[in-house]
Amino acid sequence: MKKTLLGLVFVLFVTGCIRAGDYDLFPVRKKVLNAFSGYSIETKKQGDELVGRETKREHTVVLNKALTVKKGEPVLSDKTYNSDSYRNYVYRPTKKGVISTIDFSLSLVPDKEYTVLGWTDIDGVQYSVLDSGLDDYAFLFDDNGKFFNKAGRIIDGRIHLLNDDDVFIYPSDNKMLILVKMREDISNIKNGYEVKYGGVDLDRIWFDYMEYNQTYNEEGRFERLNFPNKPGLITINGIGLRVLRADGDSLTYMVLKDNN
Repeated sequence: MKKTLLGLVFVLFVTGCIRAGDYDLFPVRKKVLNAFSGYSIETKKQGDELVGRETKREHTVVLNKALTVKKGEPVLSDKTYNSDSYRNYVYRPTKKGVISTIDFSLSLVPDKEYTVLGWTDIDGVQYSVLDSGLDDYAFLFDDNGKFFNKAGRIIDGRIHLLNDDDVFIYPSDNKMLILVKMREDISNIKNGYEVKYGGVDLDRIWFDYMEYNQTYNEEGRFERLNFPNKPGLITINGIGLRVLRADGDSLTYMVLKDNN
């Protein structure tokens, strides 16, 4: 009797795992078993990518023109520095909607940026691997932003297509926009100088003078300069300035002579 009962339970378990009516009891297990072939993924480095570096000169001396700067802003500047250009790809849908399979979905919001995990090649077409936000499941779209009709699961660094699940896209013409963001970082000032307005204190006008010199691995020189708080001519680093008005918040001045 016990053997007959155990045999019946085993048969029910096996048939139940395969199908109960039109409902799969173990859809995820079935998906993995159906996904024997996988495609390698070229992993995307997250964050900005350095694409260029050049040395630039910043020379902000303007002659014979009344200029106004706030406290802490540059009054004079003549320096060379490294300019690093960074590139980052941003992914956004064209319309508000949803992309889904029968088991998982992803809301699409135009103003939101989405994470691409990398790229994979399927039948000679490159697809971006879009993180679905659920475990290791992902959607795919091509270089034109068009979604692939199958989703996938990432297993051991490879993406396996879920052959039994079609992808539903709403609205049907929704795509992913592939945008390029560029930014520039200034670093490693090589040489030159910069003068910033330091405000008014004790009835004197103050300036912060910074000199850069990395030719001989020197750190540069910092100095606080001050002049009587009254309109008139002053000279900083060989450059002649006429002070028109100065207070604790701002300075209005005119450059009369440049030493370059």
